[in-house]
Parts: sequence; C-alpha cells; structure tokens
Amino acid sequence: MIEFILVSFLFMFSIVDYKRMKVPNWMLLVFLLVIFVCLYTYGKKEPITLDINSLLLICCLTLPGLYCSVFGASDVKILLIIALILSFTQMLNVLLYSFICFVVYWSLFARGQKEAPFVPSILVGVVVTLWVV
Repeated sequence: MIEFILVSFLFMFSIVDYKRMKVPNWMLLVFLLVIFVCLYTYGKKEPITLDINSLLLICCLTLPGLYCSVFGASDVKILLIIALILSFTQMLNVLLYSFICFVVYWSLFARGQKEAPFVPSILVGVVVTLWVV
C-alpha cells in the first residue's frame, strides 16, 4: 500500500515540478506526514524504523549538488523522504534509473535550457525499482 501512496504523490509532484519547476513545501510536509502515518499503521508497528545508510547515501550524493545549484531543494527533500521508506539497495536503484532517465530526457528535450525538472525522473526511477526490477 505504501508503494501506491509513494507513486501517487510522486506523480502529483512530477506534474507540479514540470509546470512550475518547484514543489511547494506544504505538499512535501503532507507527503512526509502521510508516510509516517503509513509506516506506523501498516508497517512494523514501530513508530519509525529508518535505514540510516539510505539517508547517508542521499545526503552524500545530493547535498553537494544542492550547494552547487545542480539539484533543486525539492528534489533533495523528496529523495530524503523516499530514503525513509526504501532500503539502501533500492535507493541505489532509484538513483541509477532516475539519473539515466534524466540524462535521456535532458539530451532529447531540454538541451538548450538551463533547468529541467528532475522529479519526473525520480518517479520513473521509483516505478522501475519497485515493479520492474
């Protein structure tokens, strides 16, 4: 069930990111609260069970990009929230497929632009990781 909630929120975020090039913080806060409620009620009956390795991976890979203005702040926040749900190997797969999808999108459609939406690529990475691999 949490996978469908994750994909549905990512789909909404993808539409907003594609149109506005940023995701509002209130949407991310609602997403975080829904994830915590789902983890508590449908999960392991523990309030929070985190994979610290996933969080460290996302921090190490995206925070330097945020500092250098390569990543947007909403991209990093979304990846951190996803890291609360998925394991380390799943996060590696999500990042791999997201970056591959983004490179293909950027080389075909957004080459002349300075910015391109990354959240749709995260959506593709999550869908491929959860249901294809």
